Amino acid sequence: MRVESLADSPALEVNRSHASRAIAEALKCPGNARVGAVIARGDTILATGFRGELDGLHAEQVALVKAEDRGLNVRGATLFTTLEPCANSRTRRVPCAELIASAGIGEVHIGEYDPNPQIYRRGWKQLRDHGVALRDFPADLRESAHQAGHNFTKLFTRGYGMSAGAKFDFTQNGGRFTIAVDEDEGSPAWGTEWSNCGARAIYLYGGQSGIVALARYAEQFDEIDDPDALDYGHHSPKIAVGSIGVMRNEHGHVLCKVTAIEPTEDYGGTGHVSVTINWQIRLR
Repeated sequence: MRVESLADSPALEVNRSHASRAIAEALKCPGNARVGAVIARGDTILATGFRGELDGLHAEQVALVKAEDRGLNVRGATLFTTLEPCANSRTRRVPCAELIASAGIGEVHIGEYDPNPQIYRRGWKQLRDHGVALRDFPADLRESAHQAGHNFTKLFTRGYGMSAGAKFDFTQNGGRFTIAVDEDEGSPAWGTEWSNCGARAIYLYGGQSGIVALARYAEQFDEIDDPDALDYGHHSPKIAVGSIGVMRNEHGHVLCKVTAIEPTEDYGGTGHVSVTINWQIRLR
C-alpha cells in the first residue's frame, strides 16, 4: 500500500504552481528590485502583478488593483509574493501589508524576507497581527525567489567601492557583509562578519587570529599609517561606535568605521540589529 506524502498533496502542488508563477512575474520587472505576486483561490488565479507594472506600484498592490478592476472578490483568497510585503512606506502610499490585510486576504505565502533592516519581518508581523495565515515558499522555490531578486537583496549583503558606506542587518546572513572593490567577478573582496555586543559596540569576526584588528584610539582613516602594524592577535575585537576595525587578506586591508548601531521596536529599544559602517580599501 502506497502512503501518500505531504509532497503529493494536490493542494501543495497548486501552491507550488502559484509560487512559481509569482517568480515568473518577478522576472518581468525592470530594474533591480524584482518582485512578483499572484492572488489565487484554489487552483484559479485571480490576478498577477510585478513591481513597476502599474505606475511604480509594488507587486502586491498591482495584483490587488487588477483584481479590483475586474470586479473580483479577494476576501479569503491566498496571495503569493516573492518578497515579504512592505510594512512601512517612505511615500504616501499605504504599505502592502496593510493593503493585503484590509482587502481580506486570508493567507500569504512569502518567497523571501526583506533584507532591508527597516522592513525585515515587519511585514510578516503586521500580517500576523491582522490574523492573516502565513506560509513560506518551499525551500527550492525560496532559492528561486532569491535568485530572481538577487540584484536587490545583495544591496544589503554586499558593498562596493574603494571608499563607501552601508547600513545592514547583522542578524541576517550570519552577520556577513562582503566589501569589494567593484562588481566585477574576481574583484578583491573582504568577507566581514559582525555580531551584537551591547548598546554601543559590535564584534568584528575574523574566524582566527591574524585576520582582524582594532585600530584603538583612531577616529579617522588617515590616522592609520600602516594597517599591518596593528595587533591582529584577537579573532573578534570589539568595535565601538566611532572606532575603526581592520580586516586583512591577500589583497590588502579594508578599514571599517562603525558610525551607528540602531535598536528596533521588536527589541524594546534595547536590542540592536542594524549597523552603519563607512569603509576604505587599501590594496597591497
